[in-house]
Amino acid sequence: MIELSVGKFYLEDPSGTVQLEMSKFHNGLYTESCFVLAEGWYEDAVFHVNGFGFPPTESSSGTRAYYGNLNFFGGPSTTSVKASAKLKQLEEENEDAMFVIVSDVWLDNVEVMEKLNTMFSGYASMPPTSFILCGNFSSAPYGKTQIKSLKDSLKALADAICAYPSIHSSCRFVFVPGPEDPGPGNILPRPPLADYITEEFRQRVPCSVFTTNPCRIQYCSQEIVIIREDLVNKMCRNCVRLPNNNLDIPNHFVKTILSQGHLTPLPLYVSPVFWAYDYSLRVYPVPDVIIFADKYDPFSIKNTDCLCVNPGSFPKSGFTFKVYYPSSRTVEDSKLQGL
Repeated sequence: MIELSVGKFYLEDPSGTVQLEMSKFHNGLYTESCFVLAEGWYEDAVFHVNGFGFPPTESSSGTRAYYGNLNFFGGPSTTSVKASAKLKQLEEENEDAMFVIVSDVWLDNVEVMEKLNTMFSGYASMPPTSFILCGNFSSAPYGKTQIKSLKDSLKALADAICAYPSIHSSCRFVFVPGPEDPGPGNILPRPPLADYITEEFRQRVPCSVFTTNPCRIQYCSQEIVIIREDLVNKMCRNCVRLPNNNLDIPNHFVKTILSQGHLTPLPLYVSPVFWAYDYSLRVYPVPDVIIFADKYDPFSIKNTDCLCVNPGSFPKSGFTFKVYYPSSRTVEDSKLQGL
């Protein structure tokens, strides 16, 4: 679906275009470049649509029934680890495993650093499997001192982590860059933070990984996708028509992403993509978990056996974050109380 003139939308395929007259929309956020199913009648060179919807979402088990154990997710193996009964058993038996997910970790903000210290102190007696820390890593991401400030902030974070030996020795730290962190503008996928910024931190905290955005984590038999981008507002601003129930925006958003099988189903002038790496944004087959680190209000929604989680902005949402327990596939809402 494309907008060829102001306010006029068309269906497009290799054979040409057909103008649309749209009346009824089913659930979802309909933007240009989306794949849609339209029902109606054709008259006077206009397709009058009385039912407008997305292709039905295909479950992961449904996809694998056709393709078998082919590995779509990535990694060195050609066979999907979802087929491993041993990994599945390990996943279910390790009930203490948990992922702490925090977004907008402003390392240059005093209050954020205090809250991270409080978090590390609380988890010191039972360290999580991993801390997933998403950018932006600076509250003031522009200016000539940005790089130096970020290196100093990472040094302070390393000091905080080293103050808790149990956290330092047994937790893995995953850093996902945000849209305003140092990098190539607003194009996706984003590379990791540069080595010269993170080198000292990686030496002091060896169990740290600076990833691309989006990134993928394979935990036992589970496939987890993480993207740090403010997608909800961007899709709402660019949709053909906002849903009547604005309180249900997260459900509309999740349905759109899973139906389109892509993390950014937006036209390229709204959300640019490195075309050669577009495959990294695809979510087909549907993964077990998608973490949308978005500044929108926190939510946890399950759709088509996929758990979609947004921890919200850590400093802007009153220091809320999410904790994911892979053995039970549940998410816990968490919040650090004010002093």
